[in-house]
Formats: sequence, structure tokens, C-alpha cells
Amino acid sequence: MNWLEISVLADGEAAEAISEVFNRYADEKDGTAGAVVELTGFDSRGELTAPQMSVRTYVRQGPQAAAVVQKVKEALWHLQMLYAFAEPAVREVAEEDWANAWKVHYQPMRLGERLFVVPSWIEAAAQPGDIVIRLDPGMAFGTGTHPSTRLCLLSLERLVQPGVSVLDVGTGSGILAIAAAKLGARAIVATDVDPLAVRIAGENAAINGVAGQISLLATPLPSKPETDNARFDIVVVNILAEVIIALLDAGLHAWLRPAGHLILGGIIDTWADAVLAALARHGFTVTTRLDEGDWVGLVAQHLVEH
Repeated sequence: MNWLEISVLADGEAAEAISEVFNRYADEKDGTAGAVVELTGFDSRGELTAPQMSVRTYVRQGPQAAAVVQKVKEALWHLQMLYAFAEPAVREVAEEDWANAWKVHYQPMRLGERLFVVPSWIEAAAQPGDIVIRLDPGMAFGTGTHPSTRLCLLSLERLVQPGVSVLDVGTGSGILAIAAAKLGARAIVATDVDPLAVRIAGENAAINGVAGQISLLATPLPSKPETDNARFDIVVVNILAEVIIALLDAGLHAWLRPAGHLILGGIIDTWADAVLAALARHGFTVTTRLDEGDWVGLVAQHLVEH
């Protein structure tokens, strides 16, 4: 049975709203997938030339497919009253191509000074000094094309020194944990509540030869570590802003060593003030803010005694 792909090109904030519409209509019983959000506009060298978000969802062909597509189109039409974005495009994708359909949008890309993220199925020439991350994200979040992931990678490149320890909360494809390992971190723990993401992250760690440096856990983050020795030099959280605030309220600071760095991504600019307020409420000082389009990345330190 084939699938229908619904895709929309949009700027950052509109893309977030569109992905919420797609996720609202995601229904396993009807065979409707959630949203895939990727940043497009990379040239053959991996340089970003014309940034725009591509948001896609997939609907399995069947008796309900036409009705689902119509509902999604109607929801998008209403959304266009608030945001400017292109008309949705619908195309049929063969069953055998569905699992790989998103790959056509994913090309090698350069991030920061040294990071070069390359899809595992593509051969790309690295330059001297490149730190190459080969990745097959599958259905897990985190390809490096989304601005929130890109901002976290830029902060990791700046902060990771040989021998530091890193906690990656909500690891998705494992890209941030793998980057930390390749940048020289000695001990990395990566967690995700989705067992599929943990499996994919493990496969990607093996592809990159860093599986021995990363401990993967398919579990929510406990409220605090069992001992002080279980704290980390760097904690990176690339999740929705609402979840970041909940983690801060639950005591995320307890996982940081004194003078450690908290790297946050996944923050749409309309949520930035709420996250900043939560950081201040829990004794954090923001040392760096990075903006890309409608997305915000933050680095903070906890300067209050645990």
C-alpha cells in the first residue's frame, strides 16, 4: 500500500505551527505519521545558502486517506491567516520508498569551524581538520538540519574540551552525543524516552566508532543523580521549551558539576522569555544566546550552591 506525502515550505515559526497541525492528525490506526521538519537550502559543499524549513507528513493510502488530507489542508488554510507559507504539495510515495522518502531532503552540511555532518548513505569529501559525523537518523529527531540541533552543535563545538563528561537529554538520533564524543568528551550518557530513538542512536554511535564512549538509556531522566560523582561538566537538552521548563522545575541543575554548562535547544523565540525566567528562577546565569531564524539556543551556568 502506498503513502501520500504532504509537504510545506515555511519559515521557522510557521514551520513549528505546521508541525503541530501534522502531529495533531497523526493517528497510528489510520496510518498517519507525524511531522518531519528539516532545514533546506544547502549546496553541494554543505554550505547553507537559502535557509527554509520543509515540513512533511505521510498518510497511508486507504479509505480514510482523502478525508485526512482534506482535514489537514483545511487546518493549514486556517493557519495561513496567521502565518505566510507556501501552499501544501501532495504526492504519492510507493510503499518501498516511504521509509527513505525523507532522505532526498538530507545533504551533507558544515557546522561551525570543524563539524561536517554527512548522511550515512552519501560519500562526501572531508576537508583537513573536519570532524565528520556520519548519520542515519531514521525516524528519530536530530539530523543537524533543524536550527535547534545546529545551535546545540555550535555550542558543543565551543565548550567540549578533551576529557569532559556530557549528559544528552532526549538524544534522538544521537547526533549531539556523537559530536561530543568526537570533540573529545571522555564519558557521555544519552537518554531518551523513545526506545526506537535509543536504538537508532546506538546504531549511529557504532557507525561513527564511538559506541564505547556513550552509555544509552531508554528512560526518563531521574530527578537527581545518586551521587555527586554522577554529575556532568556539560548537560545538553534539545527538546521542546515546555519540557525544558519542566526539567528545570524538577531539579535539572543537580546534574551539573560546579561551573558546568547547560546547553539548551528546541526553543522557539516566542518561548524564550519563559525559558529565561525558569533559568533565573533556578539560579542559572545565561552566558550565551544564539539565534537562528525563529529559534533560540542558550548556554547557562548554575552559580548557586546545590
